Amino acid sequence: MPFLGSCQKIDLSSVKQTSSQGGILLDGKGVGEVYMMFKSWFGKSFILGMSLTLMAPSFSQAYGEASVIQGYIGRQTLVPLMKPSWGNFILHTETLNKLYSVRGYQAIWVDSNGLPNAMAQALKNTLLAADRHGLNPADYWDADVENLFKATQNNQKNWITFELAASEAMIRYVSHMSTGRFDPEQVDTDIKFKKKDFNEYSELSASLMSTPQALMSSLDSFAPTHARYKDLMDLLVQLKNLKNQGGWPTINSPGFALKRGVTDPSVGQLRTRLNQLGYRISNNGGNTFDQEFEDVLKQYQALNGLTADGVIGTRSEVLRALNFSVNQRIAQVEVTMEKLRWLPKNIESRHIFVNLATTEFRLFDEGGKVFHFKTINGQAFRRTPSMRDLLTFVNLNPYWTVPRSIAIKDKLPMLKADPRYLEKHNMRLIDEGTDEVVDPSSIDWKNMTARNFTYYIRQLPGPDNALGVVKFPLQNPWAIYMHDTNEKELFGESKRHRSSGCVRLEQPLDLAAYLLRDQPGWSLADIKSYVPLYDNQIPGELDKRVVLKKAMPVYFLYLTVEKGEDGSMRFIDDVYGQDMRLSKALQNKKNSGELF
Repeated sequence: MPFLGSCQKIDLSSVKQTSSQGGILLDGKGVGEVYMMFKSWFGKSFILGMSLTLMAPSFSQAYGEASVIQGYIGRQTLVPLMKPSWGNFILHTETLNKLYSVRGYQAIWVDSNGLPNAMAQALKNTLLAADRHGLNPADYWDADVENLFKATQNNQKNWITFELAASEAMIRYVSHMSTGRFDPEQVDTDIKFKKKDFNEYSELSASLMSTPQALMSSLDSFAPTHARYKDLMDLLVQLKNLKNQGGWPTINSPGFALKRGVTDPSVGQLRTRLNQLGYRISNNGGNTFDQEFEDVLKQYQALNGLTADGVIGTRSEVLRALNFSVNQRIAQVEVTMEKLRWLPKNIESRHIFVNLATTEFRLFDEGGKVFHFKTINGQAFRRTPSMRDLLTFVNLNPYWTVPRSIAIKDKLPMLKADPRYLEKHNMRLIDEGTDEVVDPSSIDWKNMTARNFTYYIRQLPGPDNALGVVKFPLQNPWAIYMHDTNEKELFGESKRHRSSGCVRLEQPLDLAAYLLRDQPGWSLADIKSYVPLYDNQIPGELDKRVVLKKAMPVYFLYLTVEKGEDGSMRFIDDVYGQDMRLSKALQNKKNSGELF
């Protein structure tokens, strides 16, 4: 049976119970050896697989008694392992006690006769529908729990085993739904979210006061409540309905480019597929590539990170994207739902959200969405990290101090090729030891290496500055922030993973004016007159810091699936490979020593 915690399920076929001392032997080892072997492994967990023969006689008729539940949860023995002939069960006394202690150790899943009650059947129905949340039902109501359920129906003296196993499964389900299945930082170094602890045991106990009919919706309350998660639940339903209808066929290229004016049966197939994905298009044109088809195709291309040219070539990225199977898209949605569990359950109504996969910026406040524009994010080998941060001030006319990694990898080769590179780009070379400006012509660039490069490079404020004219600093230790750019032409590209890790913004001045709107003297017009938008314009104070009256939460998250504002499905290529790594982690049943 799967379980929640830091220990692993093991094969107990070699466990033998001694008759003289009631202890346990493991492959001939003594109790002391077994204790030392499992002390650090099990912690406060214990394996509990109590068949009728292992039940304590004094408990045999105490069906559903709180004292029995409390006795077993608080059980402290040297090696608390018990092995039935029909299964292995790993339960966790610490988490079980957190639930039962707030409800006076009252039974949940069995009645006074020791038989599974209506709530038990409701729990079964709920856990078997865990795929509604992109979870695997077999991680919760598996064959072992089902066997226990049936065994308790046939013999109520098994009630305590079923009672605790069912609660273990429920706790695992709500905690996975609420906080995710493992520590996200273990997936890759560019994920900076920490595993959240599940501590909502009082709320969980209260949810169990509902009727059996309401149990599923009561437990749903532990899932993320923000709109993005609910959107993906909707997409998952739509995709599973398509799967149940047989999925969709592969659309083959006719061998020539499809564009306006062409008639071919594949155009009719494409109309059907686009409709299945939520892109509203009529069938009036049939197999003809008409103006309506071109308009919808361009919309699809733009929303899915493809070149929006309204053409489908013989080796088209459109056909490649549309020919992902329904099962592949379902898996992509499920991985994305897992990422959304890393966020707070209730995201602040006022926040910035940057989707690192779609390269888009959104700002929300109490009235809804305020901004939605393009971003340029880190390249695949310089990935922008997924994280939560805070924006506390705006930096106008910023300097750009080139990070050492970029100075060595990018700038040093340019300096060797052209010693006047710094002068041409309004940059200064500064000695690390003295903080004094150094004349670049005094440096022997040909013999300069990373080891003897004891300088840093600073670019002066201006329209050619790599940060543009406004910077939005964050508080993380990795020097990742948002900023303007001097390469605005890149926002016109469909693939915008072009930066060295920071996030470049398409509308930075509008954002600055919005953030400072409650402070006089910082309207959009004021800001435009303060920063140099063209050569020879005299800026205001250099490196000017304007503190926000209220900090703004900022979320960077890499989501390759989104629900469009019109209900359409958006699927973005996994440029960072993060989906692939996360999918492997989800399939690894022993991630971090946890068999979940």
